Amino acid sequence: MASYSAARFDPRRSALIVVDVQNDFCHPEGVSARRHDVSAAVEMVPRLERLLADARSAGATIVFIQTTHDELVDSVVWNTRGGDVDVAAYEPNCYTGTWGADFYRVAPEAGEIVVVKHRYSAFAGTDLDMVLRSAGVESLLITGVATNVCVESTLRDGLFLDYHVTLVEDCSAAFEQDLHDASVRNVRSGFGAVVTGSELAANWLRLDAKAA
Repeated sequence: MASYSAARFDPRRSALIVVDVQNDFCHPEGVSARRHDVSAAVEMVPRLERLLADARSAGATIVFIQTTHDELVDSVVWNTRGGDVDVAAYEPNCYTGTWGADFYRVAPEAGEIVVVKHRYSAFAGTDLDMVLRSAGVESLLITGVATNVCVESTLRDGLFLDYHVTLVEDCSAAFEQDLHDASVRNVRSGFGAVVTGSELAANWLRLDAKAA
């Protein structure tokens, strides 16, 4: 696994973070699919399903991040971040309480953590940091969508809070391949580790064998 220490991925001190794998971001009938190509997200999810199974078997902490939007949390600044919009026609992703906000094909199991967010980073205005510290987590293994937006934003904030951060590149996806690839290069060049789901699973098996 490149030059990374195996201890960095020790499941006893790691959390697998699943960012925004929700219908409006991933499903072909979701809001994002009316604006973007969501095929990379659809193709990524089976790999994420395998990684979740491996992480659960290894004993890693599992954290699902769920975006919601509504009039209580969507400020004028937020709604016009890409330029002026017709507020009357504005259609947010993942409106609170709708099918679009539900998880897409993956879901937390009993006892697993769900953190609701309203901005790109899963640390912005949430209790994620406290939840992770309370669980003894030191290392974040970050997956989900979109790689260049919410995934990278969460990864950066995790680093700034002094977690080891890792992008699981084949268990993350963006709406454009070049944007995904740019984030992978950006993370590798200055923010954290970049691995694949199969590399993580193999590392966990080695750690388990060594412990036995």
